Formats: sequence, C-alpha cells, structure tokens
Amino acid sequence: MFKAKRIPKLTVILGLLLVIIAYIIPYDSLESIVGQGPRPMGIVSITINPILGLIGSGFSIYKKQWFFLLLNIILIFTFFILIAMFGFV
Repeated sequence: MFKAKRIPKLTVILGLLLVIIAYIIPYDSLESIVGQGPRPMGIVSITINPILGLIGSGFSIYKKQWFFLLLNIILIFTFFILIAMFGFV
C-alpha cells in the first residue's frame, strides 16, 4: 500500500497537520469524549506526534533519508518546542 520511502515524509506532514488542527479546535471540545483533563493540543503533542516521529525516524534510518530523520526528531519533541514558544499546551 505505502512504500517505505514515503512513510517518513507522510509522518512529518501528518504531524504538522495535527498540530494545526489541534490549535484551531477549541480547547474544551473533547470534554464529552475524554473528560476534562486533556486538551487537543496536549493529546497531539504528548502522545500522537512522538509516536509518529518514532515511526518516521525508524523508516528514515532504514531508507537513509537524513533530512526527514531530522524533521521526525523535531516532531518527537513537539511538546517541548510548544512549551518554549507559547508556554502552554
């Protein structure tokens, strides 16, 4: 279905899209589904993006795509980058 060469690029694009969507969604929109604790930006930056980054990093190393390896490592640390930039998640 997917070629291993395109997976690192797709994980970076999906991670960035999820961060943008989570920023646009109101912070209290998921209270009926997951309760009052997690917010969309927190769910994306703490759980989803590190998993996508690890998967993309593995395939980047396997296919020797060093630029996408760097982008996927940045995707792993999305939470800390957002905290440094905005002071919230």
